[in-house]
Amino acid sequence: MRIATTFRRRLAAPRETVFRAVTDYDKLQETFPHVFLSIRVLERSGSEVVTEEKLSVAGATMTQLCRHRTRAPTTHAVEILTGDLAGSRILERYYSDADGGTTVRVEADFRVGGLLSLLPPFVVRPLVEGNVGRVFDELSAAVGAGATE
Repeated sequence: MRIATTFRRRLAAPRETVFRAVTDYDKLQETFPHVFLSIRVLERSGSEVVTEEKLSVAGATMTQLCRHRTRAPTTHAVEILTGDLAGSRILERYYSDADGGTTVRVEADFRVGGLLSLLPPFVVRPLVEGNVGRVFDELSAAVGAGATE
């Protein structure tokens, strides 16, 4: 099952602060405690990092390998290599706002497998989108910034 969606959230924190919080892989479990149950960096090479992640998505626990590519402080691309979401791609873009805040735009193309793929798309989509909303809520708390839609 494929779920393609776009999210946008404005945070009242500088772009560099927001970007650093999202790409500090060694601290992702602290930054996103309700999403990442554990995370381990397997490989680092320039602007590319491969991680092994155990996470909670839509109430399900899954383990996956991910390739992260960054162009600081403007883009963070994630490719999910293994697990129930293998083949999924997430592109995050970070924009500096005139007032010093940041607008984050996420374009996600989720490939849903495993147990979640047994459910109809009209059930899975709100679960996945709700999980992304929780990620933004935790990011807002981590950078000490309020968020607006």
